[in-house]
Amino acid sequence: MADLRPIGSGLSRLLEDWGLAESFRVAAALRDWRAIVGAAIAQVARPLRIEGDTLWVAVKSQAWAQELNFQKAVILQRLNERIGRERFHNLRFIVRMQLPAEPAPPSAEPETPSRKPADVELTREEQEAIEAQFANVEDARLRNALIRARLAAKRYEKWCAEQGWRLCRGCGCYHQDPELLCFLCRGEP
Repeated sequence: MADLRPIGSGLSRLLEDWGLAESFRVAAALRDWRAIVGAAIAQVARPLRIEGDTLWVAVKSQAWAQELNFQKAVILQRLNERIGRERFHNLRFIVRMQLPAEPAPPSAEPETPSRKPADVELTREEQEAIEAQFANVEDARLRNALIRARLAAKRYEKWCAEQGWRLCRGCGCYHQDPELLCFLCRGEP
């Protein structure tokens, strides 16, 4: 019988081999944002997105953006220490009226089971309309692939509407902002 080893060491090695270990460390650090910046800052600032070596942070006001700009070096140091290497070199702050949701602690159970876009039911009429869009495609494999893709897109659209997301009047993408245009169409970085 082979020697038994803890699964953690094998999993860590596998993640390293696949080049995913750092992504998991970054995700864990961002999940622990409150511990890194403190409760007061976590109430008004949340990680938004990553672009290269820059972490974009949504803040509730311009005053907080300015305040956090003064604390940028300390936040970067704590964040990179949590990751285990100097992953981020810059923080950029953007004012958002509505902050991204704060991630739940890893041990917390979700309050309600989350419904996925794939779980959304389409009406028979919606399905038939989509099938009719591709009826003239002669290649059966291509036609079926196009129908499956469009059905998935339609489920996603209905799911977004159920979540209260808005359809941007500029580009047609779904977004969570309270404005009629998404942040890209409004010209925000």
